[in-house]
Amino acid sequence: METYSDVELIDAVCDNNQQAIVHLFYKKCLPIFQYHICKLFPYKEEIRDLVDEFFLYMFEDDWRRLRTFDSSRASLATWISVTSFRFFKAYKHSKIDSNGLISVSDKWDTYVGDWIQSSDAGLMIDINEAIDSISNDRDREIARLIFIQDKEFQQVADRFGLSIDYVYTVKNRLVKQLRAKLNTYL
Repeated sequence: METYSDVELIDAVCDNNQQAIVHLFYKKCLPIFQYHICKLFPYKEEIRDLVDEFFLYMFEDDWRRLRTFDSSRASLATWISVTSFRFFKAYKHSKIDSNGLISVSDKWDTYVGDWIQSSDAGLMIDINEAIDSISNDRDREIARLIFIQDKEFQQVADRFGLSIDYVYTVKNRLVKQLRAKLNTYL
């Protein structure tokens, strides 16, 4: 990849240049993300999924948040570090209830689950097509177990040797992906 200034890199990402996106989120800033995630989350296997969550957060509304970067106020690395730390900290607190246990927001129960419970056979085909389009084999299987076979999170965690917290993280990411895919069908 070419060498970009901070501003040029942000402009390329906002123009949806895939090479620039991968470079920014999964190469240049990955050590920053790993540092914050390891400090805030106990499970190292969550790093990729949490980076994906941060990517989706930044991607919302045509990169609205990323467009707020001002090179006259901070370097890109500093800005990303502060922004990602705030995101990961808020993300962690949104998943923990008053008893210190991971909680699943009620909103997640209404997204994909309601569509799957529908008696519309055509919708079930669309859901299967959406799940089939998930590129990661393990995530595709997790989606089938949770959304089609209605397995408990602990069962899924045990089957793959994962923590239940990690299964919640994967489910939340998959809900966003599936909702986006299903919106094209509905």
